Amino acid sequence: MVVEKGLLAEKLKESTKNKESEKVNSEENFENKNDEKTTNIAAIMHLFKASIGTGILSLPAAFKDGGTIVGPLGLILVALLTAHCMQMLINCSRFICKKFQCEYLSYGELAELCCKPYLGDKSKSAKNIVDISLTINQLGMCSIYIVFVAKTIVEISATKMIIDARLIILVLTPFAVLFSFVRSLEKIAYISTMANVFCVFGLLMILQFLGRNLKNPGIYPMFGGFGSLPTFLNIALFAFDGITIALPLYNEVKHPEDFPGVINISTVFVAGFSVLIGFFGYIAFGNNIYGSVTLNLPDNWFYNIVKCAYAVGTFFSIFIKFYVPMQIMLPFLLSKFNEKKVNKLDYLLRAVLVVITCLCAIAIPQIENFISLIGAITGSGLGIIFPALIHSATFHNDGLSKLVLGKNLLLILIGIVAFFIGTYSSIIAIIFGFRSNNTYI
Repeated sequence: MVVEKGLLAEKLKESTKNKESEKVNSEENFENKNDEKTTNIAAIMHLFKASIGTGILSLPAAFKDGGTIVGPLGLILVALLTAHCMQMLINCSRFICKKFQCEYLSYGELAELCCKPYLGDKSKSAKNIVDISLTINQLGMCSIYIVFVAKTIVEISATKMIIDARLIILVLTPFAVLFSFVRSLEKIAYISTMANVFCVFGLLMILQFLGRNLKNPGIYPMFGGFGSLPTFLNIALFAFDGITIALPLYNEVKHPEDFPGVINISTVFVAGFSVLIGFFGYIAFGNNIYGSVTLNLPDNWFYNIVKCAYAVGTFFSIFIKFYVPMQIMLPFLLSKFNEKKVNKLDYLLRAVLVVITCLCAIAIPQIENFISLIGAITGSGLGIIFPALIHSATFHNDGLSKLVLGKNLLLILIGIVAFFIGTYSSIIAIIFGFRSNNTYI
């Protein structure tokens, strides 16, 4: 009996040691994992970088449609609106994760779970709608980026009257296909860093040129007119693309409780920088502004280097944007085929999507109007309608006030109006661009 008690004591002692050891290892693993997470400053930079693509270069053209007063005020309003919608998504994600006891959610998964009490098994359709919108948004951006790169090559080579930008897009297609085969997130991160360096350099050089060539703002209209207002709003929605990375970034930050502040700070930086580029670009070039302000820069060796730097940065940004739709489509492939077939189909799907993206670029080689179309189709949904719907569905039975519900319904109405009017006006502008043989916009 004494022996049995002695053995039991030793086992209990050993079990306690093992549990303590497991606890220490768990704590160490948590600390190591937490060290790898994104800091607040890095998160601010990520949100800022998401908004300094081709969209920001089209803001001077948007200000031509908005005017010298309505342009800056409208851009600030869109920035506040998208920031508010990001905050709503984060609040919903926090609530749903706690309710369903999950660590993190994607945009599509959040839409699915918040609709589950109302749609049951059919809530999967909510995820599909969001994922399709994200895919169209990212592939649409890739098409716009390719158009921008092609037009920059034509501009630098001084062959605008000889070679069509669509021929350059055709030449770029095989290179785009090859680069799309890069699947490693680590290698994509290196490409992203290089692209950011080129883009930031290009932006600073553009800003200093605009600052030295400002004209009197009084000679330009304060309001561009109601007819051109939808185009302004579409480009503004496209430029503020931070909402597509808000949830993935929130899932990776070291201090999630600080993320609302991160959104606010990044919004101030993005809005301020966007207003500077948009206002200065319009004041410097007026109604002669092109779909991308880089196309208005002087034709000399220095600014050709600036254009080239931004074009290279933009070209490599294509494959960063391409990563999102592939991550959406890959689970579907894995569910239908074995792993060996999926690897082959992955490369085939990448090649097909790149070709489709390039064909879209060839079909609509108009930067300003193409941006306006993508902003209307996906920006209104992802940036305004979906966050308001998700917020209403999430908190409908958990203390959602009538005032907040009314505000959400107003946002949904604004988003729907922006979608239909924006899409219609963009398509009309694209048709007019072809009829007037003016694809250099």
